[in-house]
Amino acid sequence: MGNFTKWVGVAGVVAGAAYLSKSGNREKIKGQLDKAMKRLNTSYVKNLGKPLDIDDAQMVDEGAMTSVQYFNRLQDKSQPTS
Repeated sequence: MGNFTKWVGVAGVVAGAAYLSKSGNREKIKGQLDKAMKRLNTSYVKNLGKPLDIDDAQMVDEGAMTSVQYFNRLQDKSQPTS
């Protein structure tokens, strides 16, 4: 299986190099990349992952384990004790 993967990778690199050897194709790809980069530079995308709530921001700042522990505490409180 490893050799097959290597050959597929090599074939992909060769096909990509052959496609990009023409100037017109390079310009098309560059134009598409420029469009994609303009979409990614919007303020909406830049502010993703920044929580608005102070408590949520503190949880993100302290790390992922805090949110997991918080969720587990809520689950323990909601389950009836025997």
